[in-house]
Amino acid sequence: MTERPGDAGYLIVLKHLVVAADLAEIIRDFDAAARVETARTVAEGLARLDGLSGLAVALLGDDRDAPAWPQLVAAIEARGARIVLIPRDEHERPEPGHDFLILDRPFTTEMVLALLDGARG
Repeated sequence: MTERPGDAGYLIVLKHLVVAADLAEIIRDFDAAARVETARTVAEGLARLDGLSGLAVALLGDDRDAPAWPQLVAAIEARGARIVLIPRDEHERPEPGHDFLILDRPFTTEMVLALLDGARG
């Protein structure tokens, strides 16, 4: 696993708590000192950004219909962080319209680690 400096923040916005917890654990394997914030909704994710300086990567469940989606994306991009879009289900391949990375479902630990390494690289 790749170790990175521990000053990086990560945001996970995903309605599925168990999947979000798994992603947080993988992030901590990738960066043992990582600060990870999780949120279930786009609006909650926007609020969580205030507590994350040094945001490196945001993993977002595909909820582009949410009213606060454009504000969340703009706030993340303004911080210079990479956005990883997680499709709603394994049969969906979204057309993001931004410079998003895509984490296909179902995903493995190795897929997430490789994506994080590429996003931070």
